[in-house]
Amino acid sequence: MRRTLFAYAWDIAESGAQAFADEARRLGMTDAAVAVSYHAGKFLRPKGTSGKVFYPEDGTVYFEPDLASYGRLKPVPVSDLPTRRAVSDLAATGLPVEGWTVLLHNSRLGIENPDLIARNAFGDGLRFSLCPANDAVAEYAVALSADAARQPVTGLTLETPGWLPQVHGDHHEFQQVRNQPWLDGMLSLCFCDTCVTKASDTGIDAKALKRWVATSVDNFLNGPADPDPGMAGAWWMAELATRPELASFIRWRCFTVSTLVKRIRAVMPADKSLSVIPSVARPTAGAWAEGSDLAALSKGADSLSICAYEPTAGRVIADAVDTIARIGGTERLRVILRPGHPDLSIGETAAALKGLQALGLDDIGFYNHGHLRRADLDALGALLTGETA
Repeated sequence: MRRTLFAYAWDIAESGAQAFADEARRLGMTDAAVAVSYHAGKFLRPKGTSGKVFYPEDGTVYFEPDLASYGRLKPVPVSDLPTRRAVSDLAATGLPVEGWTVLLHNSRLGIENPDLIARNAFGDGLRFSLCPANDAVAEYAVALSADAARQPVTGLTLETPGWLPQVHGDHHEFQQVRNQPWLDGMLSLCFCDTCVTKASDTGIDAKALKRWVATSVDNFLNGPADPDPGMAGAWWMAELATRPELASFIRWRCFTVSTLVKRIRAVMPADKSLSVIPSVARPTAGAWAEGSDLAALSKGADSLSICAYEPTAGRVIADAVDTIARIGGTERLRVILRPGHPDLSIGETAAALKGLQALGLDDIGFYNHGHLRRADLDALGALLTGETA
């Protein structure tokens, strides 16, 4: 039974690597997955001793990168040296450590390189999302993964290998238009010059598709309809079912991301594992919107790590059942749970674990040490150690 505690390097640096390892084992964890590359944010740290509200440095890595191995895009190491050493310090305790690697969600690099970011049908840039179809971006993703795999880690868990949804988040975002699947889906399609050119090379009329998306969104934003998410979801399904160019474009996006993941697996040592978090959204079946074909990714990597961030055990189990069907089994799947607000109570966590075990799943992750309250962590530890006693 594998139990992985996800954590941030800054939390480990604050507590000390040995103290963190001792706590992880006390909680019943067998492994840790520590962010070696991460994005910007504003985090409330319930257990923080040096402060409760924390802003990590935007788009930095938490190790000493080999800058000579990169091309145009190069990672920026976090400035705090103890935080930069947290992964290696933790590995030195003997606790197995995975490198949790955020790939293309990087506002720092996006702002500095506006020609490499995803752009919607209007040409608006999503500065937090580097475009995986761009050769310079793909080169960076491969180099970063190879560099991270050279650290004292058992393997990598890759997050955001594709395009992020336009609603994923940026600084102080605001709109007086309802979020719903049709609008979010249309505005999340990338039509940067690279995507238009490469998709067109496969026979897709990407320029016409871009014009249609822009016209459709403009007409909607200036029209009287305000569909709720259920109705808008039906609109989005109708587009996918009746517009062949759109469906072909989405399949091309999935091929692009799957190919990138295969390239990453090829440059990693054979004895280090590669798992992919296919989506930042829920449920996992919608990962295709980010360019993630679950079956293809599970074959290109060693496994998938799905974020079953759901409020009930029933929804967690349903997500796992669907993913198992799509990838053809349980041996290439880890399920990550959030055992606290806004997701699972301890009772629902226990039910989710029981249901996942009944499905044959024995690889479970828990998000996230720094975010969870002490009471939630202690309750989780009691559940896990009781379960394995």
